Amino acid sequence: MDVHMEVWLDGPAAVRAARAKQWFVTCGDRLFPDCSSANTAWSASLVRHEDDPPEIFEGAGRQHEFLDELARPHYWAQLQFGDTGDDGRVRSSAAYPAGDFTALSTAVDCGGRSWADTRFCERLVETVVAAADEADPTFGRIEYREFSDRSNLDIALRRKKRVFLTEARDVLRGYAWVTVCPEGLLGRLGGLRALESSGAFHRVIPLSAGGAVLQASGTMAGYTDPVMEGVFGALAPVLPAGVPSDHPAFPGVRFVRRDARAMGA
Repeated sequence: MDVHMEVWLDGPAAVRAARAKQWFVTCGDRLFPDCSSANTAWSASLVRHEDDPPEIFEGAGRQHEFLDELARPHYWAQLQFGDTGDDGRVRSSAAYPAGDFTALSTAVDCGGRSWADTRFCERLVETVVAAADEADPTFGRIEYREFSDRSNLDIALRRKKRVFLTEARDVLRGYAWVTVCPEGLLGRLGGLRALESSGAFHRVIPLSAGGAVLQASGTMAGYTDPVMEGVFGALAPVLPAGVPSDHPAFPGVRFVRRDARAMGA
């Protein structure tokens, strides 16, 4: 798989479940619409409660049944569809809670598409925007070949899950080619116009329910180290304190090797 996309939500369980359903539908319809046809290999599983065995849904004829089940609170769900040719694949769209939070994530096989393909990269961003537009996510990102549920700074600062989840509306968990910033942190960054005028972002896209999607460069290939430095500088006021360092278990993680809180010192 080539691309990892995710958004994290808080709030009532029923609302998070409804957002999970929209995430699954949006990822299928927008990323690879041909893969959601009746002729495409399709399978899904859902666990209602943590200790329950998974219920398996196979065949395109059970898609609506699976999606209806997603609209109710659940512990975990996963969907896979697509093929291995140039049409690409959405292998793993998953929704699972961690206490009062839900992570919605998708791993994408780009097929014959390049990570320098402008139109395909636009579709990735548009998918996250469409899926998150009616929510104010606590965090979100799109990464190239980085599939942990921990952000770059969660890893590089060794931040524990109980910390980075509960502080998610007070501190931005990290940054990436595309970063989703919650509404409450935008004001501390000067608002949308300040981010747009910073020069750090290719696009700043507001979400209707609050927050914004921040796209650093036109393509993933364009997310170079100097671009990443610009993103770090623009977001430093709301990033966690500490000097990040390499983690042996996550050798591909990218980050600026400076303490964000020292930027203004």
